[in-house]
Amino acid sequence: MKKTCSLAVCLLTATAWAQPGEPSVSVWVQPVGTLAFGLAGPLVGPGTSYLTLPVGMNVPLSPTQELVFEVTPFLSRQDCEGPCSTRALALAVGSAWSLSPHSSRGSFFIQPKVMGLVSRDKGVSGGDSPWMETGSQLSLGLDVGYRVRSEHLFLAFVLGGSVGRGWNVPASSSSIFTSFLDWPQGRRESKWVYDLNLNLLRIGASF
Repeated sequence: MKKTCSLAVCLLTATAWAQPGEPSVSVWVQPVGTLAFGLAGPLVGPGTSYLTLPVGMNVPLSPTQELVFEVTPFLSRQDCEGPCSTRALALAVGSAWSLSPHSSRGSFFIQPKVMGLVSRDKGVSGGDSPWMETGSQLSLGLDVGYRVRSEHLFLAFVLGGSVGRGWNVPASSSSIFTSFLDWPQGRRESKWVYDLNLNLLRIGASF
């Protein structure tokens, strides 16, 4: 009887320990960037519109480590001495490391990552002459944040930055990312680039 009770206690203890810390796949969006770019369009100028939706996935490797994948499409229309538009796609992969994996409320984490971006701008100048420019960049970044622990809700607050190399970047912009708010038909150059991750919030679901 004593052995049976001891076994039951061990099983209950193991179950209680495994449930809160059990790794699960999570998918999420970053709505702050979407809202910020959406509101910035009318402020930049009449007829200007921006559309972006950063999405991502966390895939657990262990209780303390997850692979993080991010995809960010971007579309814009504006007036650059005539109608012009931008289409871009950013991809990132990194590894998030939990600093307190056994906390019942949440955990701070760090996430080094590699990011790539390709952007194509095209339009028609004042003389009805079509033009097109393609830019790209490759960066190393680091995000830090706090993830709230929940069984099915994914919620994380994040801030970060990155540095890297850009090719055919508008000279007046610090990167391809910031050039989305710049004049895409201006002079371009290859240079070092830097960005801040101001998406701030990741929200989604865990399965």
